[in-house]
Amino acid sequence: MSDLPDDFDCTITNWEYIYGLCRNVSNEVKAADFEPDVVVALARGGWFAGRCTCDFLGLDDLTSLKMEHYVGTGVKADEPQVRYPMPEGSVEGKDVLIIDDIADTGGSIRRAQEYVEERDAAEIRTATLQLLQTSEFEPDFVGETLEEWTWVVYPWNFIEDMIDLTVGAMERADTETFDREDVRHYLEEYHDIGRIEMEIAQPSRLDEVLDEMERRDAVEVVDDGVWTLPE
Repeated sequence: MSDLPDDFDCTITNWEYIYGLCRNVSNEVKAADFEPDVVVALARGGWFAGRCTCDFLGLDDLTSLKMEHYVGTGVKADEPQVRYPMPEGSVEGKDVLIIDDIADTGGSIRRAQEYVEERDAAEIRTATLQLLQTSEFEPDFVGETLEEWTWVVYPWNFIEDMIDLTVGAMERADTETFDREDVRHYLEEYHDIGRIEMEIAQPSRLDEVLDEMERRDAVEVVDDGVWTLPE
């Protein structure tokens, strides 16, 4: 079950903003005179950051480690687990930069650091694009620190998160059918996702989300432009 309340604030991001955070992290790495041999990107959120960081730092050795902490939007597993191990020998004797999108509790990146240490890496540093004040782990490099807790909707999982958020809002609403304006209303009421914010970050994508909800049977069509949750 989720550790989060029914109502929690969300922030929607876009590619340009996140790319800027990748640059911030890379600049911090350069300023620290740390020259990693390999970047370990935590799947799935760290993939974009890992690839961009390799580009900024001039690296071509990029590998991935699958940590499973959040198993849905706002839904945590009890402890972060290694789901898909790294290839044997991929970090042995190498200086390693581990990168993820965000540190919430910090559990995932802390466990990743322990895992890499166990595989005989040389020097290990950690990085996240964003750091929440709730994190008990302090990465070496941070793109930005968020003073207030928020659920960040990233561009690479926009549809996935928006479907989860929309279904959750519909389940809590005091009505059984929803048009587009109802969906917008409840997303703002429960998650502080306003029309302007959404249109600036991810313009004209609400219909795409609703169409995909239909395709995945997350909602049923009552009438043209009107939906309900499946029974």
